[in-house]
Amino acid sequence: MKKEILSKIENNKEVVGIIGLGYVGLPLAVNFAEAGVSTLGFDKNQEKVDMINHGDNYIGDIRDAVLRSVVIDEHFLEATTDFSRIRECDALLICVPTPLDKFRKPDMSYIESACIEIGQNMTPGTFICLESTTYPTTTENFMLPIIERESGLKVGKEFWMAYSPERVDPGNINFHTRNTPKVIGGYTPDGLEIGIKLYSKAIETLHPVSSPRVAEMVKILENTYRLINISLINELALLSGKMGINIWEVIEAAKTKPFGFQAFYPGPGIGGHCIPLDPFYLEHIAKQYDFDLSMIHTAGHINMRMPHYMYIKIATALNKHQKSVNGSKLLFLGVAYKPNINDERESPAIEIMDIVAHKGGIISYNDPHIPHVKTNKGHVYNSIELTQEAIENADCVVLTTNHSAFDVEMVKKHAKMIVDMRNMIPEGGENVYKL
Repeated sequence: MKKEILSKIENNKEVVGIIGLGYVGLPLAVNFAEAGVSTLGFDKNQEKVDMINHGDNYIGDIRDAVLRSVVIDEHFLEATTDFSRIRECDALLICVPTPLDKFRKPDMSYIESACIEIGQNMTPGTFICLESTTYPTTTENFMLPIIERESGLKVGKEFWMAYSPERVDPGNINFHTRNTPKVIGGYTPDGLEIGIKLYSKAIETLHPVSSPRVAEMVKILENTYRLINISLINELALLSGKMGINIWEVIEAAKTKPFGFQAFYPGPGIGGHCIPLDPFYLEHIAKQYDFDLSMIHTAGHINMRMPHYMYIKIATALNKHQKSVNGSKLLFLGVAYKPNINDERESPAIEIMDIVAHKGGIISYNDPHIPHVKTNKGHVYNSIELTQEAIENADCVVLTTNHSAFDVEMVKKHAKMIVDMRNMIPEGGENVYKL
């Protein structure tokens, strides 16, 4: 079986199935299709599937022309909601969401569903790799039993497994799926060998590690490193504000040290699918080993509290103008969790909007990348046009995402008051309140 799948890969005869066609899965599928590999994308969202099959793109990091080419012209990529077609695939790469539930515990239902579908439909000789963010031991202790139970096949003999964490950085113009080095850990040596051969079609550089749990911990380390450092800067920013110190000036000065310091920047909180969630994944598995992750726990909770601190910043700014939050009109600029992308997952801006709305504030927003948004509290907002009139009508303009499309000079000129959470107005001003 191993020789057969390696021969297929070598001769470009393999069929690769990508389960989950979001920010991770679709770019990966396009990369394989660009390499001339027959690629089948699976998703339960019929709208996404229809868009792909018509060559219509919904992911900012994919060029529209490239998607149309691999789907319409070359026919290397097809999307489907029919998971029975898993049997057509030689390799299955799982890129499904892994959110937290309401108790901040990992919601493994998407991975579980994918594993059940795979187990019920796969054929012997299939390679399976999980890319979704998760906790260490997921591959061997959670996925493997489900797949073996549903398929009746044995890992290492009749199929192979690996873990290779996604490292997508949406909106990054320098690094994308193909040129970002990829870590991979195989459950068996054969699984690692097959995984490296396969992924080499779509990824320029691969870094093998000794096991799936090592690869799973790599992803957690990368993101908790950033979480801890950003949370530290956020906490220092809050203290600096009370002391009359410009934290941005402090960071710029610290950056002049040529060794031992890496700059991180404050903001209203950390968004996206990975960084705010990863510490809770690690906490989940650490409890099973009777281990307390005190530093990571603290960093995670600092980040969770940042939207509340930002509400206080808004309320304080309004108060200085003899206004209350209740009844004031607040215009938020940006609801994406980072600049120049159309992704609002875990965005602190949305949480701040919910807090302000709960306190009686009248909410509007503009985001050139996100036309509609639904908040965690169920409020639905449509992006308004960023006009001089809209700015002048607002009692306070809140700069929550530093999109390059924003005309900051126009905002400065016409806003009654600005709360700048992203240092979009470095020089400040009489009516500009900084983080």
